[in-house]
Amino acid sequence: MTTNQPLVDCHCHVFDAGVAVASARYRPAYAASLTEWLSMAGTVGGAQTAPYGVVVQTSFLGTDNSMMLATLRRMPARLRGVVVLDPSVSDVELATLDEAGVRGIRLNFYGDDGWRRIETAPWHMLFQRIAALGWHVEVHTNNGDGATVLSALDAALGSAPAPIVLDHFGRPGQLGADDPIFDTARTVCERRPLWVKISAPYRLSHPDIWPTLTKRWAEVAGPDRLLWGSDWPWTNHEDPTRADEIRKAMEWLSRQPHLEEALRWRNASTLYGFVVAD
Repeated sequence: MTTNQPLVDCHCHVFDAGVAVASARYRPAYAASLTEWLSMAGTVGGAQTAPYGVVVQTSFLGTDNSMMLATLRRMPARLRGVVVLDPSVSDVELATLDEAGVRGIRLNFYGDDGWRRIETAPWHMLFQRIAALGWHVEVHTNNGDGATVLSALDAALGSAPAPIVLDHFGRPGQLGADDPIFDTARTVCERRPLWVKISAPYRLSHPDIWPTLTKRWAEVAGPDRLLWGSDWPWTNHEDPTRADEIRKAMEWLSRQPHLEEALRWRNASTLYGFVVAD
């Protein structure tokens, strides 16, 4: 499949082999380089121009965002970042990250039941500070925990005008398209922008229903609030078939005229400030 539409990959990772914080649950023995991502995204996306990307900090690197910072500076027009931060981060560091192209923070609560820390004063202050920069808050949960965590995050953000981005379809549980997260999301959408990443179906309770979930999110959040992501290099889910799965997803998307342009580049251009010409 070849198309003249550009592609923005809103969820990819870059890291060195074997580098991780001491508490990491997972430590890849391989490296994931910017050059390799460019090759993968360029191949599976079928675009005639080089891809754009959003580099998301992995959990195993903790709050050391230095590699991401160096990566963003290599392609400032085509890359943005989502970092992991501690509430004690300085204003100087926030300014440095913003200048480099960071546009959000990530809260990764997958396998972490300590999500209630976002209800504390230090996190409330951090949310106010990143909202002042125009950043969003991205959240990743266990399958089925999304409704509870999303409601708590919306309350913790309070008056901070920060959008929320849900990782990987919002991780609905066994109920699939009937998961409570969709009702919670409708309520949240009344107060703030809510975006959903159409990415990593293999992380879901029911991977094969991702087209149904995509359409469900288009109804709930709106087609202009969906983002596509490769999840490359598929950490802890590495498989030679992943690239083929993405190609098939792109082919499905090409048959959804009301979603293709929005998911390939238009929505990401809005949220991350890419100057993308179709």
